[in-house]
Amino acid sequence: MKNFVRGALAALVVGSVGAAAQAADLPSYKAPPPPPPPAFTWTGLYGGVNIGYAFGDNTRETGGLGYLSGIPVIGAAPLAPLGSTWSIGQDLHGIAGGAQLGYNYQFNPWLVLGAEADIQATDAVSHSRSTLGRFDAAGGHLQSMNSTKNVDWFGTVRGRIGVTPISIPNLMIYGTGGFAYGQVVNNVGFADNFLNLGISAIGHGYYDNTKVGWTAGGGIEWSPSMFPSWSLKAEYLYVDLGSTTANSVPLNALPGVAAGIPMFAATHNSPTRFQTVRAGINWHFDPFAVVAPSSAGGALPSIKGPPPAFVDSYQPFQVRLKVAGVIPLNGHGTVYDSGAGYPGLGSIGVGTGLTGANGVIAGASTNTSSAIIPMLDVAYYLTKNWAIEAICCVAPHHIQGTGTITSDFARAWLFPPSIMAQYHFTNIGAFQPYLGVGVNFTTFWNTRVNNDTWSIPFAPGSPLAGAQGVLATFQYATVAPSWGPVGQIGFDYMLNDHWGLNVDFKYIGLHPMVHSTVVSFAPVAGAGLSAIFIPVKVSLPINPVVISAGLTYRFGGSLLSPLF
Repeated sequence: MKNFVRGALAALVVGSVGAAAQAADLPSYKAPPPPPPPAFTWTGLYGGVNIGYAFGDNTRETGGLGYLSGIPVIGAAPLAPLGSTWSIGQDLHGIAGGAQLGYNYQFNPWLVLGAEADIQATDAVSHSRSTLGRFDAAGGHLQSMNSTKNVDWFGTVRGRIGVTPISIPNLMIYGTGGFAYGQVVNNVGFADNFLNLGISAIGHGYYDNTKVGWTAGGGIEWSPSMFPSWSLKAEYLYVDLGSTTANSVPLNALPGVAAGIPMFAATHNSPTRFQTVRAGINWHFDPFAVVAPSSAGGALPSIKGPPPAFVDSYQPFQVRLKVAGVIPLNGHGTVYDSGAGYPGLGSIGVGTGLTGANGVIAGASTNTSSAIIPMLDVAYYLTKNWAIEAICCVAPHHIQGTGTITSDFARAWLFPPSIMAQYHFTNIGAFQPYLGVGVNFTTFWNTRVNNDTWSIPFAPGSPLAGAQGVLATFQYATVAPSWGPVGQIGFDYMLNDHWGLNVDFKYIGLHPMVHSTVVSFAPVAGAGLSAIFIPVKVSLPINPVVISAGLTYRFGGSLLSPLF
């Protein structure tokens, strides 16, 4: 019996060893190791936003004034006034911001070539003034030129050449250059006041057109290792849009102006060259990239080791594209007398009896129009409830003068970007309301005055109460940027994990100051008055309500279930 047991154990051991050896000869089903992360590349499309500052390059504006006719003298030859020339500096400056779209192709570890187009809104403006006293056969007279130039917007189409240090592949230093274009407005007033004759010769020059030119510059762009789809950049550009010429149009021929005023021709030439420094952010994507297969050669999953970890596809970004109505709650501005433009008339209301002791011009106000615009919102969720949202849109508005400045005063475009902190009520189903508070910074560009002519009445008891009134027209207007709070309430109704409908209500604190120059005429002979330039300002509380509705898209996962 003992021998039988020993034999059985020996056979079992031999069989086990043989089976193990045979199993060792079978092929292994171990999965291949995970592929290494892809090497960083700049190749692909990108788009983003930027903001910066534009400033002039100290170029000079030039011009001249010469007379076409003299001052008639009874029984003698007309008096021939002398003209003048000028050369003055300009102080072009203002905030610029916009968006860019481009494509890069990385040829090797250190060389990147690309192309980029951008469009910028700006409130860049320059003011210049020249005053020259003359004494000649016509006696003493004071010639003046008052110029305002705006660059309302500009864009570029450029090539880019970038170099990336091999040790820091996510850093690129680049040069750029190409084509530039932009809207340039130059509004110029000319005047010659004959001090001993009590008359003035005046003219007005205006240029408003799209200019083309060139641009060149460079910058640096860096993509954080933790967010390889995003990059930050700092950039410098020099932009040359050529020169504008504003030629005078006589304004003395208005009905009622006293005869005997000489006529002149004047011109003003203004180069538009400026520099910009700006910072921006880009999102990179490559729609032409080849998607790697999920497993190599369809190999069977490994039966060894722990199962692969679950990867959450949630991405915290969200965009909304909407249509919005911008409705000013107030829009009725207070008009102020900015100073004494002429001793006899004062400013727009002193001699008329319309200016009060606090500088407010009686009976003068404004109305601001509503607008319907597209709007883009981009949000980043810090948690499932808290998000940061950026709101971007542009809106056109008309400012209509009322009362003693009854005129289609001006029109302007607004760029009112806002940053909001939002709280979202989630985990309650498809209906997801939210509240938000933030800050708004509004810039104005493409501001125009319509050069309407209206009559300023004289109040009873004023120094000029016996006269027939004063003819006036706005020469130019600029609108200062405005800061203000933003309040928000709205909701999303999610149709699925990605798509939803949005309704939103915002209040924006928007109270800019409008600065303008009025050209005013005293049409009554013997009143001792003449054409003058009058500064006025308007305190304009727009404070709009913005009502919007549109589509919501969430990248990656959904907020219908908790994130954490």
